Amino acid sequence: MKKIIFFAAAIIGSVTAVNAQSQAKVKVNVELNPFQSIEIGSGAGSEGQPTSGYDDEVTLKYEKASDYTNGVSKSITKQLKVSSVGSGYKIKATLSSNGQFNKVAGNGVNSYDAKKLVEIQVGGMSAPTDVNMEFGPFGSTSTAESSVLNKELDVKYIGKPLNEATVKELLGNGGKDTKAKYTIDVVYTIAAN
Repeated sequence: MKKIIFFAAAIIGSVTAVNAQSQAKVKVNVELNPFQSIEIGSGAGSEGQPTSGYDDEVTLKYEKASDYTNGVSKSITKQLKVSSVGSGYKIKATLSSNGQFNKVAGNGVNSYDAKKLVEIQVGGMSAPTDVNMEFGPFGSTSTAESSVLNKELDVKYIGKPLNEATVKELLGNGGKDTKAKYTIDVVYTIAAN
């Protein structure tokens, strides 16, 4: 009888040992980390291939009297693409050359204050033109409920109305076929609310 009980205990022990070796327990963790990114969106390149070293290029052209008296504008649909996980966000724009447009063609002044020449709107929000501009906040809170992934934003560039004195300053003393071209770099960044 002792042998039967011992034999039964050995079988039960073997079955338990087999069961213990036929499974593995793994803990899987999912970790979400806040991050932010900004890049050129799908609307970039609407004016063709940008100059080397740039992600996009926008040209505001004054071509007739109403352009000078009313100003000109160009909207770039989906020019910027942002992701902000864990908070709402702000878009910051920094102008190169201490906020001065630099002449690259023509006979006018060598540089001109961007505040007098252009305005930028990002995602429908305006900011006073300055070396450093801030657009936003985007998102109703600074918590994860305002998170966005790959949200594309429209950007509007507005050339301000120009009076006769400004036109003479920017065109200089060139002849009837003289054109003037001024340029400035705009660098966009993203920050949390």
